[in-house]
Amino acid sequence: MTGQAVGAIFLILAGTALDVPIVLVLGVFTLVVEAIREVWARYGLRDVTYARHLATDRTTWGEEIPLTIEVWNRKPLPLAWLRADDAATHGVVVRERALVDGVQGGVLRNVWTLAPWERVTRYFHVGAARRGVFALGPVALAVGDLVARQAATEERPSAVSFLVRPRTVATPEMERPERWGGVERVKAGLTEDPARFAGVRPYAPGDPLRRIHQRASARLGRPVTKRFEPSRDREVLIALDVQTEHGPAWDMAFDDEAVEGLYVVAASVARSLAAEHAMFGIAAAGYSGAETRLAHIPISAAPGQAERVLDLLARLSSHASAPFERLLLFIQRTARPGTTVMVLTARDPSPFVAHLRRIERSGCRVVVLACGRRAGDDAARARAFGFAARVARLDGPWRTAETLLVAR
Repeated sequence: MTGQAVGAIFLILAGTALDVPIVLVLGVFTLVVEAIREVWARYGLRDVTYARHLATDRTTWGEEIPLTIEVWNRKPLPLAWLRADDAATHGVVVRERALVDGVQGGVLRNVWTLAPWERVTRYFHVGAARRGVFALGPVALAVGDLVARQAATEERPSAVSFLVRPRTVATPEMERPERWGGVERVKAGLTEDPARFAGVRPYAPGDPLRRIHQRASARLGRPVTKRFEPSRDREVLIALDVQTEHGPAWDMAFDDEAVEGLYVVAASVARSLAAEHAMFGIAAAGYSGAETRLAHIPISAAPGQAERVLDLLARLSSHASAPFERLLLFIQRTARPGTTVMVLTARDPSPFVAHLRRIERSGCRVVVLACGRRAGDDAARARAFGFAARVARLDGPWRTAETLLVAR
């Protein structure tokens, strides 16, 4: 029993004993109000269904996801008001409503008045101020009684999350295969494509027996081996340098705008490679929600490779998880000979030149793509060390840029 109820009983007893009607009426009124509050406190949130639904769990920065919120009062008890406070990750933006301040970010607040058995659906559009992983939930529900006093509260742990990929801009071809006689071929034929038969050649000791062309050998009277053209595209591995300034990898200070611009460049390069049907992957020394400190998408030409790379770029932290040299050592050990390692960096490549040379000695080609404030100077230093280098610049701030300009 609440203190107000005890006080109401006392007023009733006092009014009866003293024969004071106004005190008696006040006590009865207070007791009725407390009884009503007790009923709504016990049953107000019972059989109240709250559900939210996102049309998709992925989007690109600058675009929005339709959000549906449905509340259903599935009982005969009316609700004077029902409030739902949906916790939102910092950076979530709702087009139709400004978020109120919360403990760890924003709060999407909705209030309804519900009749018995009434169901209400509201529609919103959510996005984010930048790339990343965002969530809505848990939700805190509160209900009011018939006199609009708060009667009960409850927190429900249900939540939905969505991924915001970095935006991409128009990009020139990064690694265009050479054309010989109108047929696309790689610049260095290191692997053969068994789907592209190119004729036969005399058998040489060491050739696999399964490569012998039996019909041609019988017709010519000597063994000949099948010959295939090299695969059409080179393998490209994007080595993303998350750091934008020199210093220890554990230093949490970073230029947020420079990092976001770097990720837009990386996403645009990935889209360009996918449009050329190239085999590509990405590696970065950044936190991505996985246990390992190095994020890696293996090289592949399978459908959806660009989306997998963009998903990783959305999850990557804005600060490094390990020194870039450690990532280059990982690439040196795992990259296959003939792979083009495209180093995307916003800083002077001089500190990790030795690692780049080891990668080239392992049989890979290194291309430095300089995209920082001093991109021209950084590319010139990379060329001075003997590496192929290009300058990549967005034609404006990363939020409004339309084209990635790449120059040698």
